[in-house]
Amino acid sequence: MRKRVLLVIPRFPYPLIGGDRIKNHNLIKILNKHYDLDVVTISYENYFAETERFLAENTTSYRIFKYPIWKFYRNTLRALINFKPLQVNFFYFPEVKRYIDERAKDVDLIIACWVRTAEYVHDKNLPKILDMADSYAFNYKNSYKKATSLFWKMIYLVELPLLYRYEKKMLQIFDRALLFNKREIAFLNSPKALWIPHGVNDALLNYETVDLRYSKYISFFGKMDYRSNVEAVLWFVKNVFFHLPEDIKFQIIGAFPTKEILNLQKLSSRIEVRGYVDDPYVMLKSSLCNIAPMQIGGGIQNKILEAMAVGSLVVTSSFSAYPIAKQDDNVFIIADSPIEWINTIVDIYNNPQKYEQVRRNAREYIKQNFTWEIFEKYYINVIEEVFAERTKFEKQLEYKSV
Repeated sequence: MRKRVLLVIPRFPYPLIGGDRIKNHNLIKILNKHYDLDVVTISYENYFAETERFLAENTTSYRIFKYPIWKFYRNTLRALINFKPLQVNFFYFPEVKRYIDERAKDVDLIIACWVRTAEYVHDKNLPKILDMADSYAFNYKNSYKKATSLFWKMIYLVELPLLYRYEKKMLQIFDRALLFNKREIAFLNSPKALWIPHGVNDALLNYETVDLRYSKYISFFGKMDYRSNVEAVLWFVKNVFFHLPEDIKFQIIGAFPTKEILNLQKLSSRIEVRGYVDDPYVMLKSSLCNIAPMQIGGGIQNKILEAMAVGSLVVTSSFSAYPIAKQDDNVFIIADSPIEWINTIVDIYNNPQKYEQVRRNAREYIKQNFTWEIFEKYYINVIEEVFAERTKFEKQLEYKSV
């Protein structure tokens, strides 16, 4: 008989905007192949008919909890009393807790996605996996030092000690915690924290559409209300872009651009904010290069993986390169200081053929290391290990009670 798994996720797994939705979208399909799957999702965003259709087709049961955004912000006030992270309180609703408590009576394992949902399930005497993806404590520790926004600096300052204490506590309670970045695993320093690879859609590995209209563009691709992406783009425009040849343009591709990002277009006609586009990959593949000048953030940058998968030339900071590959692997170009960025892009502009091998290497590297098939093998193996450990533990208890 198939075992039953309860998956709790913040945000809806559709539309596929942002690395977290893409991962959870694929995770749901993978889990449904191997187990009976119940999904609970909590969000303030509007969802589409396709969201419910996807959940109906890929789960045994699902429940969507949608609340107005003001209720999420109101929840953060609990931090004044319980001293738990703002974002844990942000996503916590008693109604959801009651529903999960009831569903948990009939399942064999619970997976909480992100530390934000751990509060719903940490008290359950069941096999439990914390699909952290990122350590927010690690992210905020780095972000506090480099963030340009005073508002976000204050958020990081408040959240960092709360998150670090909470993440360490959850690592003691859950059977396993899964992360994409080995640097964050070392930061958490727990034997329960395990590395797992991200995945990329196989179709991108065979994507060949090129449009020469984008050949003199530098591209940045990512969800543009995500603070790490905003900071990266602002840093690039301020420190690099205006030192490049005049006929190089910069396009910012991704949903939900903030006012800060939209205002960049006022600085130059060479800067274009595309927002959401149906097929960003033709732009990525056709561009002079794709950039990821990340200054803050955590986890792994899905934008880099997807650009590499279509055979684009990626220039990134060593900070973002670390969880993907080493410089010696020759699958992207690493630049950190503004002058390194300027010189690198100018050389790419003057000598594009010099970097063709890097493009080919990038695609092959993704094929060998970052597919959803590889992700599936790692993930299911962890689940089965947890089941085996719990079974062994229960048999030991039975033996002692005889």
